[in-house]
Amino acid sequence: TREEAAAYGEALATRRLDAGQRSGRAAAWDEVHERNAARLLALCVANGGVYVKLGQHAAQLDYILPPQYTRTLHQLFEHNRASSYEDVSRVIEEELGAPPEALFGSFERAPIASASLAQVHRATEHGTGAPLAVKVQHAGLREECASDLQAVGLAVAAAEWLYPDDFRLGWVMGEMAPHLPRELDFTHEAANLRRCAALFG
Repeated sequence: TREEAAAYGEALATRRLDAGQRSGRAAAWDEVHERNAARLLALCVANGGVYVKLGQHAAQLDYILPPQYTRTLHQLFEHNRASSYEDVSRVIEEELGAPPEALFGSFERAPIASASLAQVHRATEHGTGAPLAVKVQHAGLREECASDLQAVGLAVAAAEWLYPDDFRLGWVMGEMAPHLPRELDFTHEAANLRRCAALFG
């Protein structure tokens, strides 16, 4: 559980600090962590989707991970690779039956924001000209989600088996696996937005 992980993280951090001070290798370990954190960031950005979500989750584990990792991975909250307009247009046409030019009065090709699972484009409604924010899921993400989760789950299980005393992050996958498919279901998100509007509108 998260509480057990926090307690374990505190004990592990104390153990690492004591070992580093005794051996005089603390500075060397800092360099190793900096280098590997940069590699992990590059891997998350290159693979996108599920990997960015995992990297964002890891960035918040400051009670377990060395600060080099949480500091470096925090960049994933601000910078995510955007899908091309061709991919955006294809996703919209597959989901709604027509390209954005036919569905909206106007549609800006460049996104105003891009996150791990989707990006947002400015648009206007046909006829009224009302401003819209159109959230478009990154192409192929839904299809890749299951295999990516399985691959990461196997890697985490292998790490826990190889390093039973030093790696206990299986609960992260336990939290993500059931929730990520729901995050990819924008009809579920739309229902939540309507519920919020009814409660607070």
